[in-house]
Amino acid sequence: MIEDQVVTALQRHWEDGFNQYDLDLVMEPVDKDIVFSSPFVPRLTGDPEKVTIDGYDAFRAYIDDSMRRVPDIRYSLDASFVSTQTIVFVYTCNFADGQAKTGADSIRLNTAGKIVEWRSHYSFNPEAIDSLIQD
Repeated sequence: MIEDQVVTALQRHWEDGFNQYDLDLVMEPVDKDIVFSSPFVPRLTGDPEKVTIDGYDAFRAYIDDSMRRVPDIRYSLDASFVSTQTIVFVYTCNFADGQAKTGADSIRLNTAGKIVEWRSHYSFNPEAIDSLIQD
C-alpha cells in the first residue's frame, strides 16, 4: 500500500494546487515521463486523434492552458482509494455557472513516489461544459 503521508501529500498537491491555480504545486510530484489521458485532451488540443499527453513539459503546458481556459472552477475531493501503486481520487467539479460534475482520477506512482501515469474519468461528456471553456 502507498503510505498515508504520500497519499496526504498527493491530496494536497491535487486539491490545493488546482483550487489555488498553483501550477508548481500540481506539478511537484509529477515524473518527467508522465503519461496523461483525459476526455478533455482532444477538446483542449484541437486534435481529435490526440488522447494522451506525454512527458513533463507537455503535461505542464496542458495543465497551465487548462487552468486558464476554465476559470473559477473549484474542486472538492470526495474520496480517495489507495492500492499498491495507484491512488484514485473521486471529486466534484464546481463550475462558475453553478454546474457540479463528478470525476475520478487514477494516478500511478513509480518506486520513487512520482506520478508516472494519470488518467482522468468523468461522468459527463466534455461537450457539456463547452460554454465554460474560454478559447
